[in-house]
Amino acid sequence: CTTFMCNCQSGSVCADRRVRQALNYALDVPSIIETVMNGAGRPTNGPLTVMHFGYDPLTPPYPYDPEKAKRLLTEAGYANGLRVVLDVPTILPNEAPHLAQCMAEQYALVGITTEIKEFADRPGYAEMVKAKQIDDACCFDSSPLSTYRIMREKFHSGIRGPWWQGYTNAEVDTLLNQAWTTADVTQRRDLYRRAYRLIRDDAPWIFLYNSILFWGVGPRARGWTPGIDGLVRLF
Repeated sequence: CTTFMCNCQSGSVCADRRVRQALNYALDVPSIIETVMNGAGRPTNGPLTVMHFGYDPLTPPYPYDPEKAKRLLTEAGYANGLRVVLDVPTILPNEAPHLAQCMAEQYALVGITTEIKEFADRPGYAEMVKAKQIDDACCFDSSPLSTYRIMREKFHSGIRGPWWQGYTNAEVDTLLNQAWTTADVTQRRDLYRRAYRLIRDDAPWIFLYNSILFWGVGPRARGWTPGIDGLVRLF
């Protein structure tokens, strides 16, 4: 799951929900996928992929709506333009610099000036993100298979996990607390989906895409299929 996590803490322009929504509406994600990934990606409609428990297929992705993005920026006090700083690693995802450039080109069309900061030290970049020392938004490509971990480490404001960047919604926290103490699978999925929709609307991330992996299987591996985690297991 390739995304930009917004700095929702006080002092960042992304502390304003309207700005975060505008950053989503201003992007033509299908076009970005074609340009950056040669079409090998699926637009995401929230913080989970189709492979995650609690993913909500009925939640629509942010549509490309530059006029709405402009209106939101005007409401937020940026009628004369907005400047954002995007942090990107040079690897993992490897396309991050190209991705950021494409985003900057589209943002310019709605009056957003983008500064891109590249970081070659990938472990150091991860530590910077973990320390919550990002600029306005940072590119990240890690989503564990555990919905519990994603929600706990990235969105619950009471826990403020390693990848949490200041997002706060008391209703989301309550729904997650309920999900984690609910044994019934259907009820737990419903709680996650309710939280999912709120997170999507609050836009603490710039939702982009889930990469598609392609596999070549030779005749001696007939019957082999990749695992959901993308690892190659030979046994």
